[in-house]
Amino acid sequence: MSVIEGDLPGRAQSLVVEWATKNHEALLKMWQTQEFQKLDGLD
Repeated sequence: MSVIEGDLPGRAQSLVVEWATKNHEALLKMWQTQEFQKLDGLD
């Protein structure tokens, strides 16, 4: 995974990558169907 545009501090970026990895399947499904749902944050 890489940042397309903009930047985040290292710690914030690692948390975003961890969250996106954890929710990869749900994010992909939402992208494909455009049916959005709330996803849990990191513990």
